[in-house]
Amino acid sequence: MAETLIIAVFGVFAASLLRGFTGFGFGIAAVPLLSLALPPTRAVPFVVALQVIVGGVGLRQAWSLCDWRAVGGLSPGLVLGIPIGLAVLTALRADTVRLAIGCLILGSVLLLWRGLRLSRTPSRALTIAVGLVAGVMSGLSSMGGPPIVVYLLALSHEAAVVRASSIVYFMLAAMVSLLLMSLNGLIDREILSWSVASVPVLMAGTYLGNWGFRHSRPHHHRLTAMVLLSVLALLLIARGLGGWWTA
Repeated sequence: MAETLIIAVFGVFAASLLRGFTGFGFGIAAVPLLSLALPPTRAVPFVVALQVIVGGVGLRQAWSLCDWRAVGGLSPGLVLGIPIGLAVLTALRADTVRLAIGCLILGSVLLLWRGLRLSRTPSRALTIAVGLVAGVMSGLSSMGGPPIVVYLLALSHEAAVVRASSIVYFMLAAMVSLLLMSLNGLIDREILSWSVASVPVLMAGTYLGNWGFRHSRPHHHRLTAMVLLSVLALLLIARGLGGWWTA
């Protein structure tokens, strides 16, 4: 019990710190860390509830800087993909989910390292496809961030625009996920109790992350995101492979 609590507190703090700094990555950081102590069917709903709470922090400022064309284009895929991800989440074993998520994150990171760039006005088909993949990953793991991050960074936006667009998009994604998970019985009293108890840690990490963003240089935003994504992907892949190896 003590080990689970320590992992949970650390996971929530680290994820909120990353989200405060980059505008994204809460689920990317929280799900792998919390999955070390909780099964994905409990960790994912917990993270979704926290994302809704933290989503209101900084939303007003992000609203004016957001790339609404990109967010609007990604949204249809999100709505279609989340139910698919939820169905897969309840059908597969935990280590399979961990391994799949880790591989998807690592693939996204490799695209970023290779310097993927898109036109400021990419095709609607590409935008919807990215939204669909992100939606499936959001329902599966509350980690729809990597495809969205790759997409926004590839548009060559300034760090402030990427951060603002991420905050708005992931707030919308969390609200959709929370509604669907509630309808499927994945959000219960225990999850809500954990979420309320985590608010102090959540706010502390977000405050420090916001402070760090205001005092950093633009290229630090991209580098931090890519390094942390790489570490988390490898951690999750190792956990998934370890589970299969000992099964």
